[in-house]
Amino acid sequence: FALTCIFSSGCVPSESTLPTSTHSPIPTQTSTPEPEVNMNPAALLEIKNQGDGMKDPYGVAVNSAGNIYVNDAGKSRVLVFDPAGNLLDKWDAKGSGEGEFNSLGFGGLAIDSNDNVFVVDNENFRIQKFDSAGNFLAMWGSEGKEDGQFIRAIGIATDKDGNVYVTDDAIPYVQKFDNDGNFLMKFGGDGVSKGQFKHATGIAVDANGNIFVADYEAKRIQKFDAGGNVLAAWFMGTDIKVKGTPEAIAVDANGNVYVTDYDLGRMQVFDNNGEFLWAWGDGSLTNAPFKRPVGIAFDTSGRIYVTNQSGGNVLVFNLP
Repeated sequence: FALTCIFSSGCVPSESTLPTSTHSPIPTQTSTPEPEVNMNPAALLEIKNQGDGMKDPYGVAVNSAGNIYVNDAGKSRVLVFDPAGNLLDKWDAKGSGEGEFNSLGFGGLAIDSNDNVFVVDNENFRIQKFDSAGNFLAMWGSEGKEDGQFIRAIGIATDKDGNVYVTDDAIPYVQKFDNDGNFLMKFGGDGVSKGQFKHATGIAVDANGNIFVADYEAKRIQKFDAGGNVLAAWFMGTDIKVKGTPEAIAVDANGNVYVTDYDLGRMQVFDNNGEFLWAWGDGSLTNAPFKRPVGIAFDTSGRIYVTNQSGGNVLVFNLP
């Protein structure tokens, strides 16, 4: 987002038309002030599950019909809401079988172009794939640090081809799978050098296949190409001179990158290469529009959905 200033110039008459009096004022240049933009808009909708509520919600995703899927982590289930926030379904079967969640844990949700839903089933060390109605389709993963295994899988995203990317805050790699869970590649490594991770959390993929990863511990965001080569890296909190703690990350239709600050309850927005654009929340460290924000999603209308872990809700906004 850019705020455009429009300047209108005064005109100085030519010498042949200037009056003879030396006291006539020459028009001065004036400028139109920048328009004010509300960087803390009121939520259009608060989704809380009016039945038995939500506890520590984490991941959020929206399908092509506008239905909203939420990982209700504290209750180990996936909740499905319609666009108005009415509860449609609960995926709450307990266990380690197909379509079951043992203890869902903190993890993301992702939806592909066919509206298939991918759920990080953290405590079962696997990813599960469902159709939009919750019918089980596939699962993959086991406990370990080898290719295709997980310790604490957390972030998940899909690209336009349906490939699935997973971060693990105990394994310093991003793993890439095809739509059915076949391992394709990984990139990263333990460290703070460019291309490495200390505690990777949120992950997002833009329309060009670039991959953005939030690193909670290193307090930075990194951009990779589809082959896992690092293209850019930047830190949170440049606007207030305090390093933020990135958690969730998402990319809008214009390629801008949205990152939540877990500790300060803010959100920062960057262009596709990491240049700071604006922050949701002002420079005051006491102004926290969100309460431990851990999930971000967009719908096809450009509305943004933010999961508040401590608030026990999902807030829906029109973008400023």
